[in-house]
Amino acid sequence: MKKITTIILLSVFWLAGAIAGEPVITREKAPEDAKWRLTDIYGSIEMWNNDLTRVNGLLDELVAMKGTLGKDSKNLLRYFTVSDEFEKIIYKLYCYTYLQRSLDSRDPSVSENFQRIRAFMVKSGQALSWVTPELVAIPEQTTMKWVAADPAFKPYKFGLENMYRLQEHVLPGEQEQLVSCFSGMSEIASSIYTEVAISDNVNPKFVRSNGDTVVLSRPMLSNILNFSNDREERKRAYETFSANYKARENTMAAIISSVAKTNNAYAQAYKFPNTLEAALNGNNIPVSVYENLIKVAGENSAPLQRYINLRKKILKLDDYAPWDGNVALGTVTRTYSYDEAKSIIKGALKPLGKEYMAGIDRALNGGWIDVYEGSAKETGAYSMGVYGVHPYILLNYDQTVNAVSTMAHELGHTMHSMFSSANQPFKTHDYSTFVAEVASNFNEELLLDYMLANSTNREERIALLDQAINSLIGSFYRQSQFADFELRLNRRIENGEPVNATILNSMMKELNDTYYGNTVMQHPYRDITWTQIMHFYNLPYYVYNYATSYAASARIHELITTGTPKERETALQNYITLLKSGGNDYPVEQLKKAGVDMTSTGPTLAVVKRLNELIDKLETELKS
Repeated sequence: MKKITTIILLSVFWLAGAIAGEPVITREKAPEDAKWRLTDIYGSIEMWNNDLTRVNGLLDELVAMKGTLGKDSKNLLRYFTVSDEFEKIIYKLYCYTYLQRSLDSRDPSVSENFQRIRAFMVKSGQALSWVTPELVAIPEQTTMKWVAADPAFKPYKFGLENMYRLQEHVLPGEQEQLVSCFSGMSEIASSIYTEVAISDNVNPKFVRSNGDTVVLSRPMLSNILNFSNDREERKRAYETFSANYKARENTMAAIISSVAKTNNAYAQAYKFPNTLEAALNGNNIPVSVYENLIKVAGENSAPLQRYINLRKKILKLDDYAPWDGNVALGTVTRTYSYDEAKSIIKGALKPLGKEYMAGIDRALNGGWIDVYEGSAKETGAYSMGVYGVHPYILLNYDQTVNAVSTMAHELGHTMHSMFSSANQPFKTHDYSTFVAEVASNFNEELLLDYMLANSTNREERIALLDQAINSLIGSFYRQSQFADFELRLNRRIENGEPVNATILNSMMKELNDTYYGNTVMQHPYRDITWTQIMHFYNLPYYVYNYATSYAASARIHELITTGTPKERETALQNYITLLKSGGNDYPVEQLKKAGVDMTSTGPTLAVVKRLNELIDKLETELKS
């Protein structure tokens, strides 16, 4: 179930800077077809409670199988069958309460039910900690003989092969059970960060240049940095918001150090040489993929610096500060109604074929997307797949071009989930985080192509190119920088070296200098970025997935939009096959089948080339 949470966090983080302005329509006044239809999951809370009772019974049934899995193939298959039913229901129970909480986090009954299912998931993890050791104890030759003899085992074959590949990292049953008892404790540091950074955080009040007093939340900061023409106001907002984190940097340093120490302890317990290999090994991702990414990004920052110097010139600045990075170069005064956004996105995605567009029509037909901002609704955006039902998209649609891009992005996740669930059995429907952002980024690339091709407005084209460049930088360069920081942090812990706020600030400053050179003025608050990146605390070794997914999507975009008609069609079918493949193979191998070899430096170098091309186009538009 961790996968569900990570995808949500991924999308919310990705889009945090895209929230701006006030929506014309609020959720309270929106038509029903612009709201989620959660009754597709459960018609009532009584039905949810009945399923919670049901999974408690299934858990007892699974626990009763302890010691029997290796006796014969029938026992093993029975375990898998009951386990599938158990996990499918947990998906629904968890997703239903998570989605409800996204609509109204203030409802105590919703929060209570969410805590109930989370507690049950922890309980079931401990109760079933014996399963993997018992499965590994069955000789591989015996298990695979059973698999070959009975087609009913086919959905479990890949998972079993992967389990035996990892068997040296599986602990004996008693040790596994002991480690599982600490699973709740291992999350303490992450939970403390959430409480300190979010729950107990008090956003400062801020007086805007027009005299209005506002609460300087992250969305408000984003609004000011994106849309305020008053540079002094942007500076004050940046410094006021950042000072809130600077004041707690020592606490944040202690938390992030504890997270890294926990990761190191688990890596050692499961016999991995280091935390990076422990994080990548589950999906069989070579360490070289991670190391090549940060090496290529760090050594090819010239286009990034070129873009900043261009912005500095266009904005007529003597120096370029952290609070200047979000100011748009082009001004788009037009807004896009939700219906217009749907039409534009359908036009952009039409090259993906009839099967894909039929899925898009289903997603846009009502009940799948909660469109507008609500008084107690979660901010940001995400897509959540619910196996056996359909995906759900959360938006806070505000009629800006960013909102259109966000919608296309989340529809990419939704189509990936829909295709994988429709074409894979439950056991292999869940795709890896390594490929999770490929479909969403690819949709944004197609949207950019379409809007540029159909725009007759110079300012709009400039804004679109500027947005695309910022998206590339945020997805590839920024996340590669964060991935490098995270690796350095964990290596310090592994080597027994001290970690404190001063050291962490120094590490971030060194990386800022590597990526940005002297293009951005020095400011102490630039170096405390690590205090605000929730992934460092909640999802270790996650941020690199943004960069690798962007590189993969850029390569797929190139394959589908260039070459002969036959080559483009082949590339398209390979891409659709990727979406349908779920988690039926290792992600690096899945991407190879789609024409992208992430073990080489080719895809990452292609992103560097892409950035230069986009800057060339932007310069052409600026000169026109």
